[in-house]
Amino acid sequence: MLVISVMAWCLACGFLALNLSVAGGYSIPAAVLFLMSFLVFLKQRVGALKLTKKDYLLAVVFSGYALAMCFFVYLDGWHTRELDRPSRFLLCLPVLFMFLRLMPPKLPLLFYGVTAGAISSLGVALYDRFYLGLSRAQGSENAIMFGDTAMMLGFMSCAALMYFYHKKQWPWALISALAIFSGIAASFLSGSRGGWVAAPLIGGLLLWQSRDLFNKKLMLAGLLGASVFLVGVVATPQTGIQQRIGAALTDIKKYQSGDSYTSVGLRFDMWRSSFYLAAESPIFGEGQYGSREIRNELANQGLIHPQAAKFDHLHNEYLTALGFHGVVGLICLMLAYLVPLRLFMASVKRYRDNWDIKPYAIAGALVPMCYMDFALTQSMFSHNIGVMMYVFPIIFFWAALRWQEMRYVN
Repeated sequence: MLVISVMAWCLACGFLALNLSVAGGYSIPAAVLFLMSFLVFLKQRVGALKLTKKDYLLAVVFSGYALAMCFFVYLDGWHTRELDRPSRFLLCLPVLFMFLRLMPPKLPLLFYGVTAGAISSLGVALYDRFYLGLSRAQGSENAIMFGDTAMMLGFMSCAALMYFYHKKQWPWALISALAIFSGIAASFLSGSRGGWVAAPLIGGLLLWQSRDLFNKKLMLAGLLGASVFLVGVVATPQTGIQQRIGAALTDIKKYQSGDSYTSVGLRFDMWRSSFYLAAESPIFGEGQYGSREIRNELANQGLIHPQAAKFDHLHNEYLTALGFHGVVGLICLMLAYLVPLRLFMASVKRYRDNWDIKPYAIAGALVPMCYMDFALTQSMFSHNIGVMMYVFPIIFFWAALRWQEMRYVN
C-alpha cells in the first residue's frame, strides 16, 4: 500500500501542476486515480482514517448536486451528453475515500503541485501572448477558464507560502512567492476581467489570516511588492490590461445607449433573460434546451440581443442555475459552494495557531471562495476544466487536512 499511496499523492500533485500547461493535464491523472480507487478498496483497511460526519457531509453534498443535475437533465429532454460534467461530482467520491485510506508522504506534495501549476501557467501565458502573438493567453482552454484557473492557483500558492515559511524552508517559500505573482500575472495576460475582482478581496482575507505568522515589516514589504507589481502590469501596454478595462467601460456606455452587441452588453442581456426564465418556471427552471424557444422569443421582441439567445449558458453561474434550474437549482449550487467552504473555514478557525494544519484548510477554502467570485461573470461548471478544478482540489486538500489533523492533533 505504501507504493500505491505515493503514486496516488504524486498523481494529485501532477493534477495540480499540469492542468494548464499540458493538454489533458488534469483529466489523465484524475482518470488514473479513479481506477486506482477500486484497487485500494480491495485491499485491507490498514491505517485508514476513521470517517467522520464531515466526510459524509461533503460526499452527500457532492453526490446530491450530481443527482440533482441528472434530474434537471431528465426534465430538459434527457440530453445525456449533459450528464458528463456534473457526473464528476459523483465520480470524484471514490477518489476522496481512497485518499482517506492512503496516508500521504511527509513531503507537502499538494503545495509542490499548486506552485508548479501557477508558475507553469505564466510560462504558457507568456508563450501565447509574446511568441504566438495571441491577444489573450489561453493555453488549451478558452481565455476565461485559463485566466480564472491561473488566478486560483496563484491564490492557493499563498497557502503554500504560509506553510513553507512556517517550516523555514526558504527556497520553497521564495518559489511560492514567485508562484503567487505568476498565477495572477497569467490571469492578467489572459484578459479575464471577472477573476480580477477576487484579487483585492481574497488578498485581504489572506493577509488577515496570516497576520500572526508574518511580522509587520514582512507584510508591509509584501504589500509594497504587490502594489508595485500591480501598477507595473497595469501600466505596461503590452499586458493588454488597460485595453481590457477600457473596453469594459466602453461596452457599458454602449449598452446604456442601446447597443448591446458587445462582450459586456451580451452578458447583461443574458443575465436579463435569466429573470424572464425564472418567472416562467421559478421552481425547476426551463432547462438549457427548453429555454431556447423563450430566449429566441425575447430576442424577437427586442428585449435581448439575438446573439445573447445563442449561448449554452448565461455567463453567470448563479443566474444560469436560476434560469435553467429554478430556485431548486440555485439552492443546489449554493450548497455545493457553501458546504465545502464552511468545512474548510471551520478548520481555519479551529487551527488558527497551528501552521502545520491551517495552510491546508486555507488552500481548500480558496477553491469555493474563488469559484463564488468567478461565478459572477462565468458559468464555471459548464466547462470540463471548471468542474474538474473544483471537485478534485477540494477532495485532495480535504483528505490532506484530515491526515494533518491525525499527525499533529490526534
